[in-house]
Amino acid sequence: MYDPAALEALVAPPSREVPPVDWQQLEERLEFALPLDYKWLVERYGPGSFGDFFRVFQPACQRQGIDLEYQHERTSWALEYLVERGHSLPRMPSELLAFGRSDNGDVAYWITSSSDDPNNWKVAVGEARGPLWEEFDGGVVEWLTAVLSRSYRVAIFPKDFPRRHPAFHPYDL
Repeated sequence: MYDPAALEALVAPPSREVPPVDWQQLEERLEFALPLDYKWLVERYGPGSFGDFFRVFQPACQRQGIDLEYQHERTSWALEYLVERGHSLPRMPSELLAFGRSDNGDVAYWITSSSDDPNNWKVAVGEARGPLWEEFDGGVVEWLTAVLSRSYRVAIFPKDFPRRHPAFHPYDL
C-alpha cells in the first residue's frame, strides 16, 4: 500500500498548481484503468524530474517525451520489435505499461498481468541498452519512495542516484 505522506516527507511536492486531468477520458482512450497512486502522484507533483534523473510520464502532456499515451505506444512498439528479433524479455510486451524513464533511457513499467486490479500492479525496470530487468513488489509511489529513500537500490541506475537529499524539479510546460 502506498503512503503519500512518506513520499512528500522525502521529496517536497512543488508549490505551484498542477493542471487537472480528465481521468475518465484518458482511461477510455487507453481502454484500462490506472492505479490510484499514479493518479495521486500526477495530481500532486505534475510534470518534472525526481532527483534530476527520473521522470514520471504524464497524461495528455504536450511534451511527447513525457506523455503517457505516446510513451506507451513507443515502448510497446520497441518491446515488440525486440521480441520479433529474437530477444528474450522477462515479460511479454502486452504485460508491460511504461510509466516513467530515467535520463539514461531505462524504462519503468507497471506489470499489468500481476493483478486484475491496477492498484496492485507491480513495477519492473528495464535497462535501456542492455538485458537487465528487475521487479519490485509494489506500486509506483511505493517504488519511488523506496528508491529515493535508498531503502531499495535499482541496480540498473547509477550508483550515485539518488543523492542524499532528493528533490523534485517541476517542468514549465
